[in-house]
Amino acid sequence: MEGMKQVITALLFTIAFGTLGAQDPSALKAVFDSANTAYAAGQYAEAQAGFEQIVKTHLHFESEFNLGNSFFKQGQLGESILHYERAKRLNPTNADLQSNLILANARVIDRIESLPTAGIEDLWERILSPGRFSLWFRLMIGFWTLGFATLAWRFWQTSIGTRRIAGTVGSSLLIIGFFCIAMAYGSSKRLNGSQEAIVLVDKANVLSEPSAAANTLFVLHEGTKVRILQQVDGQMEIAIANGNIGWLSASSLEEI
Repeated sequence: MEGMKQVITALLFTIAFGTLGAQDPSALKAVFDSANTAYAAGQYAEAQAGFEQIVKTHLHFESEFNLGNSFFKQGQLGESILHYERAKRLNPTNADLQSNLILANARVIDRIESLPTAGIEDLWERILSPGRFSLWFRLMIGFWTLGFATLAWRFWQTSIGTRRIAGTVGSSLLIIGFFCIAMAYGSSKRLNGSQEAIVLVDKANVLSEPSAAANTLFVLHEGTKVRILQQVDGQMEIAIANGNIGWLSASSLEEI
């Protein structure tokens, strides 16, 4: 029960502070519109500053996407892919984003063949993406409301058969509601962090251990996506898509 209270508390705090922020929505819209105007005029640095102002405090797909576009226009490949990937976590099925991300990744020097998978991991990431949080939360509220209403209606029934059916349906709806809260909690955890990062420097030597005297195993370049395994004294142990593992300076990466 205590664990469930912590989950619910975390969800409520995420809703209150992680996604809404305290700024006037009309002021945010003004900043967004101004940044879009600057982008349309070719003033990409000004547009970047406007979109960055929004994403510092808000989860906003369009701002992350447009921020990626602004960096791309300025030739900053790593930053562009970083913000495209952040936008992807909010809306993984957007066709325009998918096209732009493919275009940006085509300019990355590193060509890394991914290990074969059954696609289950990618599907799971889509299901629990931060953009799915509000959906899972609304489903949770809906199923719980229907479940409790069904159980309450059960007490007014005199037929034993009807009471049994209502009890079964109500209990099933509550169970589905608990499943939805688990999905919402999993999605909320991705709002505040990730296990992936983008290389932002032109060239980064991946070492055999977190030491300046370590051997160089391979080299990564700007825009490459890596998976973070652990961090020790300013060094990150990372894995790339083909399964190779090594250590990089944390300053050469930024988490998605």
